[in-house]
Amino acid sequence: MKSKFWLLLILIIVAACSLCMGRYGSSISEIWNALLLSGDEITKSLVWNLRLPRILLVCISGAALAISGIVYQTVFQNPLASGDVIGASSGCSLGATFAILMFSNAWATELSSFIGGMIIVLLTFFLASHVRGNRILNLVVAGLVLQAVANALMMMLKLYADPLTQLAEIEYWLMGGFSDASWQSVIITMILCMVGGLGLYLLRWQIQLLSFGEEASTLGVSVKTIRWISLLLATLLVASVISVAGIVSWVSLLIPHVIRIAYKQPISKTMGITAICGAIFLLVCDTLARTLLTIEIPISILTSLFGGIALIILFLKGRVRL
Repeated sequence: MKSKFWLLLILIIVAACSLCMGRYGSSISEIWNALLLSGDEITKSLVWNLRLPRILLVCISGAALAISGIVYQTVFQNPLASGDVIGASSGCSLGATFAILMFSNAWATELSSFIGGMIIVLLTFFLASHVRGNRILNLVVAGLVLQAVANALMMMLKLYADPLTQLAEIEYWLMGGFSDASWQSVIITMILCMVGGLGLYLLRWQIQLLSFGEEASTLGVSVKTIRWISLLLATLLVASVISVAGIVSWVSLLIPHVIRIAYKQPISKTMGITAICGAIFLLVCDTLARTLLTIEIPISILTSLFGGIALIILFLKGRVRL
């Protein structure tokens, strides 16, 4: 309980700092007045239309990706599992690429990305259920196969893209970013993530038992049903984030792994802490992405950099175990 309190306090402090940082300098008093709907119009517009929805979207996304990661790692019994395992990220990328070529509309891109991710995952489930053998291994193999197919289709679509406009837009989208954050995207993402997050929270005890493998069935758990529902809800979280922000790397892999090492407790007791830490990590990365240089750095560059460095440190210390 104390850990959650201090982590929430850190998140609030980071959010407050992020609200004050940017290319348009604003003092704390100016930001405070803007939050109270007073002060100059430029600062009010900056706070309410740009920075506040972006901070909220980043926090929701970081929490959602971290929760999805801890679910994937528990279900697959692999501390380095993430949304890529069953093709969610590849499906979202394929859907977004298709929409950028066909429609050139932000909402169409988000919707197509979400649908693409969910379709690939459902196909993964369908394919895995029609193959005999170990169910977890079947899911992994089916996910890898469909991930390869989705990537191949995406590369074919790139061949038809205008290299000066569409291809650049596709590549930039694939690197991820929250520059297009709006209150509409915040509300939609929050609703979808609340559905997925609440469902996973209610199933946290059953998901914890899945770490015992098929033996969980002897404890009164419908292993197949819980596994599929939990993976589907986790994918809902991943697809909700990717559809509005593009690919956001490493959050779902690194944060749950670090929390597991730090707290040495099962998913039923660390889901909330994992969500808060995911929000803090992504918010720090996003704040740096929009303030370090005169141009905005794609978010996956920083998350991959920090995630890779952290994993190297853990690996050298012998804390990464497969």
